Amino acid sequence: MAIADNNTAGQFLGQEFVLVEAIVASKDEVPEGLQRLVGKGADWIVSGLPREALKVLMEDPALGDRLVFNAAAPDDALRGEACRKNLFHTTPSRRMLADALAQFLGYKQWTRWALVHGNTEEDRLRVEAQRAAAKRFGHDIVDEATWPYDPMARRAEGGFHAIQREIPVFVQAFAEHDVLVIADENDYFGEYFPYQTRLPRPVAGTQGLTPTAWHRAHESWGAVQLQRRFEEQAGRWMTPRDFAAWLAVRSLGEAAARTGSVESKALRDYMTGEAFELAGYLGLPVSYRPWNHQLRQPILVTGPRMVVSVSPQEGYLHPVSPLDTLGVDQGESQCRF
Repeated sequence: MAIADNNTAGQFLGQEFVLVEAIVASKDEVPEGLQRLVGKGADWIVSGLPREALKVLMEDPALGDRLVFNAAAPDDALRGEACRKNLFHTTPSRRMLADALAQFLGYKQWTRWALVHGNTEEDRLRVEAQRAAAKRFGHDIVDEATWPYDPMARRAEGGFHAIQREIPVFVQAFAEHDVLVIADENDYFGEYFPYQTRLPRPVAGTQGLTPTAWHRAHESWGAVQLQRRFEEQAGRWMTPRDFAAWLAVRSLGEAAARTGSVESKALRDYMTGEAFELAGYLGLPVSYRPWNHQLRQPILVTGPRMVVSVSPQEGYLHPVSPLDTLGVDQGESQCRF
């Protein structure tokens, strides 16, 4: 869809964008996939790879100086100590998502958190981001526990009966809190918690009230038009990963149209400059942070079937952009190109 959008303007400038694809089953196949793309003449790469596979891609000599857009991996390290000059990020980092949620919880004055997390590496990284967000905005994590889950429990006959008994017992020892914050990126146990807590408390984080780059219920600022076009083309709802890929390709199209060039250096310089802006159907124009190439973007705060709010929240100020209140700021960034 983004290719078609780019070519609408590109036809008047003598520019044409073409999509070539390579599907890989594991990080071991990434070098072969990259070779296929290079053989098809790919000048830029949009990556749907997780962190470790993306690392393989970035270290492959065949990549050369091609720009890579990360449309899938939320790892803060990729925007920090593991950043690269030719790597751009159109998917938000875990820290951006955690900050967006913390701002909304601050607006609601739900500043005392009880934190429940899983034991996977993804959950550990999410917890780090949530702790940093709580500290940044003056919230208190009053209690914390690991859920001893069995990923197969949801398939057990009558498993909900056990959950209905176990969760109130699990949380009853928590100190007094305003909100139960969940870190369960693999969706193993978080969906159990809404409506099962001992006290009537909202559930937020990776389940319940959730920060996300995109949501099927988002229709403001012209988003309904984007949603309908995508559904007509794909036959399904647009996901955050779809949206990140669309932003990546549209960034190239916008930069090419504004500069009149399709040269990699010209596009990279323009995208990291102050003049670059892209309409992202999120209320504010999106742009790239020059110090780590993360896309500045508003974050939706959503329930399962509705958009509850959009961060940054009113009153959270920044000397450059309110969007820089979401995620690691330049002064604390460990990215050094």
